Amino acid sequence: MTSSVLSTAHILTLVVGLATMTISRMMSTKVPTSPPQVGSLFPWVGSALGLIFRPSGFLALCQTQYGPVFKVLAGGLNIIVVSSPDSLASVAFADHRVLSSHVQHYAHFRALCGGSSLRPKIYDTLVHKIFPILDRSLSKRTLGDVTPPFAQVVFDKLKLFSGSPQVSLARSLTEPLYTGANVVLFGNRFPQDTYDDSLILLNSLPKRLSMRPFWSLPSSRARDRLLQRISDYLDGANPATGDKLADSFTTLFREHDIPIEVAAPSILLTMSSLQQNATNVVFWLFTWLLADPSALAAVRNEIDKAVREVFGDFQSFIAEVTPEKLDTPSFALLNSAILETMRLTSVQTGMRLVASDLDIKDRGKTVPIRKGEYVLLDPRGAHRDKNSYPDGDRFVVSRFVQSEYQGDLAATAGYPYFALGAGKHVCKGRFLAMYEIKVLTVMYLSLFDVTPVTRGDASATWGPPQPSPRSAGTMHPVEDVFVRLRPRSIL
Repeated sequence: MTSSVLSTAHILTLVVGLATMTISRMMSTKVPTSPPQVGSLFPWVGSALGLIFRPSGFLALCQTQYGPVFKVLAGGLNIIVVSSPDSLASVAFADHRVLSSHVQHYAHFRALCGGSSLRPKIYDTLVHKIFPILDRSLSKRTLGDVTPPFAQVVFDKLKLFSGSPQVSLARSLTEPLYTGANVVLFGNRFPQDTYDDSLILLNSLPKRLSMRPFWSLPSSRARDRLLQRISDYLDGANPATGDKLADSFTTLFREHDIPIEVAAPSILLTMSSLQQNATNVVFWLFTWLLADPSALAAVRNEIDKAVREVFGDFQSFIAEVTPEKLDTPSFALLNSAILETMRLTSVQTGMRLVASDLDIKDRGKTVPIRKGEYVLLDPRGAHRDKNSYPDGDRFVVSRFVQSEYQGDLAATAGYPYFALGAGKHVCKGRFLAMYEIKVLTVMYLSLFDVTPVTRGDASATWGPPQPSPRSAGTMHPVEDVFVRLRPRSIL
């Protein structure tokens, strides 16, 4: 009885204390700060729970209340969130010695590879050895040297989905994409049966990046299986396989005497960085096209015409498609649809540590940022700014169609566009991602008539799933979409 009374008294005391604190904060005179500070009840903890459990949703709400640049306290860290065109450009083009990206890289290392003591060696291998290879091999000029096997691998995977009553849209898109990308990056010897484990791991990434407690055991086991398969692949690697990019990796590991326990996580991180955003982008591209039948018909008509006029027929497309042949006015609407999807799906990414005081620009004002604070980029404010993008919350398939075609990524010139990074931190795989998504979309829509399956009430109008408030990097859907694939005469 006494214990019960004491417990009740303690609870009442806590409630009264919290209420008093809340009222006093609400009634206190707030001193304007620059940037504005997101309010919180608890010192040190601040808004950590919002950032951990609902990062995308929480930041979107803060942006509505505090504007495009604001400060968040989370677990003792002062984080400046930037989302206006000026502030994003200021951060993206700042000297890397002033804004360090080490914290971003280490967060991904920890999320994917755990708290390994080898993290510094993995960082050095990835940033100073693998990234330069990717810069050279995945540039616009040299990309065509490594992509020839991609289309055939994707075609072989897509054929397996024909004839099923209904299939997962996510799987039917991302498994061919995953397998084809790995063949491009690591050669034909790379194990092709690792998709399921990769999917489990990548789906857990938002939780891992936010360091949510109680990470699921299946994702840790999937990671361990992936690392083992990659280790087996590296153990049997021969630097004379004929796969140009794969040969570069295996030669690099041998020449620098990099042990398997460092090389395998480096390969896993490379896979993740080049594929995780593309898989979400292609999913949303198709869901938004399916939700807009006129846009879907326009894209398909362009594809049918381009395959016929540029390649002659579908089999010739598989054999002859190159990045150069896809980067033409014949695929201008498809190019626009992909860029529009990237615009809408980009969410917060790229935490950076401020190494010395600096000022950034925001709508004609100067915002001071102090040494020891962190900066988080959230491009949604810029990407949905009504002055730059009328109807910015809508998917407009033709938004980036150029009056005179000048190149796939040139279509974003003149717009505040940060979906592929900017400055020193521009995405290394941007040209590969555009090529892969274009090839996959051309083949999918050439092979199949696609109809979404309505869940629950069959009479209801079908619509895309909602984005998850826990998204990071790119929007994650809260649920999958199922579709019926009716083979066209080409298959």
